[in-house]
Amino acid sequence: MTAPLNDHSQMFAADGTVLRHPDRPAPRYRPLRAVRSFQALMKDKEDTSLVFRIFESLPSSSFMDRVRDLSLSEHGAFLRASEPSLPDILDDHAALRRTPKGSLAHAYCDFMESEGLSAAGLVAEAERLGRPKYPDLVQWFMERSRDTHDLFHVLTGYGRDSLG
Repeated sequence: MTAPLNDHSQMFAADGTVLRHPDRPAPRYRPLRAVRSFQALMKDKEDTSLVFRIFESLPSSSFMDRVRDLSLSEHGAFLRASEPSLPDILDDHAALRRTPKGSLAHAYCDFMESEGLSAAGLVAEAERLGRPKYPDLVQWFMERSRDTHDLFHVLTGYGRDSLG
């Protein structure tokens, strides 16, 4: 018998990693919690943990589709097998600055240094929430999304203000 399409606990990568661990709680849509977290963030934009709470409170209906599409693709398998720790790479500004001037690496370093941020700091903020981790592809996808988040600020030109 074939598992239903929405039963992600029955989908596996080629290496055997489950797409969504069966113990992972289902996301809950909590708009009031999101509003309260957003209001708190407007008072203290340095409390990055609130950003995680906002996203967690407003789960996207397409999230699992995005996780599945990347994680179960050949490219996703390649990234998981070959990609070293992104925070370590992103926080090595000396190495990033050896790339050509005007590159994304330089723009990223400029942004992070001007804002007083680090990739390791973002990891620490996420872990400060004390959320359990699961041995699944959702965990990998969420951590990769977290680790590349500040690159999107640089690529889009959005800062860390209310709009960004």
